[in-house]
Amino acid sequence: MITNLSGSTADTAVINVADGKSITASTWDESVDVSREHKGLWLNLDSKLNSNGINLQNVSIQLPLRQIDLDTVNTNIKNNDKWGYLTNCSTFASKIWNSIASGSSKVDAGSINTTASLAKSITKVGEAESYTLLKYNTSSPHYDSVYYGYPPIKSNNNN
Repeated sequence: MITNLSGSTADTAVINVADGKSITASTWDESVDVSREHKGLWLNLDSKLNSNGINLQNVSIQLPLRQIDLDTVNTNIKNNDKWGYLTNCSTFASKIWNSIASGSSKVDAGSINTTASLAKSITKVGEAESYTLLKYNTSSPHYDSVYYGYPPIKSNNNN
């Protein structure tokens, strides 16, 4: 999840995100009803699923982004609109984080990328680096429409 705290609108994955608002970026296969339109990049799907009562388990760390970091994140989002068993959601999340993290702040999703390995690595990095470490059982509130692909296409399942 990327939260805009810049004081003005920021371009995140070609979506204008208002100050104080957030956007989630993740990859999904076709196992979730709403994601049947696309296998790959989804924006705000995590928060949409949570608002529909699907309780996503999350662990996260946070890092402030400079404009140069956001540019890097945007490039990586653009270049990773895919999902596969060996390039799954854990692969996507670790690629995005590691593209802006330094040294011991990088995370590892495992030799075969899994959510369990990534969660363990995020927790370890968060504790070691004294980042704000958040463990919670629900995703972010649903802030905006759901989009898929790059460039983003508004999903038909925005109810």
